[in-house]
Amino acid sequence: MNTSLKSGLRRPRPAALVAGLALVAGLSACGSDAGDDTATDPAGSTGAPTETTSGTPSETPSETPTSEEPDSGSGTDGPIEAIGSAGVTEAQLVSRTDAGGSVSEMAFALDTDQAVTDFTAGLQNGFDATIADTVAQVAQASPDATPYGAIVSIGCEAPRNVAIDAGEAGFTVLPKLPKSTVQCLAPVTYVVVFAAPNA
Repeated sequence: MNTSLKSGLRRPRPAALVAGLALVAGLSACGSDAGDDTATDPAGSTGAPTETTSGTPSETPSETPTSEEPDSGSGTDGPIEAIGSAGVTEAQLVSRTDAGGSVSEMAFALDTDQAVTDFTAGLQNGFDATIADTVAQVAQASPDATPYGAIVSIGCEAPRNVAIDAGEAGFTVLPKLPKSTVQCLAPVTYVVVFAAPNA
């Protein structure tokens, strides 16, 4: 009986040894290379590898500035539909990635430089200058109205429209956000600027 136990114990050892050697051989085959440190694109095998690798880096820097433009906003900046009891039919949506701030339903009158400075005090990444420019454009387009602004959303998706209602305390601005949620690396701050007729 002792003989069969010893032989039974010895059988897994060669199998484990063979499995271990196969694993080492497989890993060493993956780690070996021909000595050159160049990478090739398997999809672009029709052209020469040197042309493919030299063409890719020259395209990447030219794409970088265009990919940075959406970082300054969401690509949705511009007019946005407005509905509600205030009688405002259109507002301006401006956005900035990772600009900070906090959402508020209440709109703030932006009729003086100090009011604009106070409204943009907690914002970052140059977003204060963007908002100040937008306020100036809205004020110039509607000289008989007062510009207002509100941080309507901080997230990944721009509002589709906003409801601007007049109340006893002032104007409230409620965004209509898309139902689907998209995950993003950095949140986008969305600000609505609009002109309300003077009473």
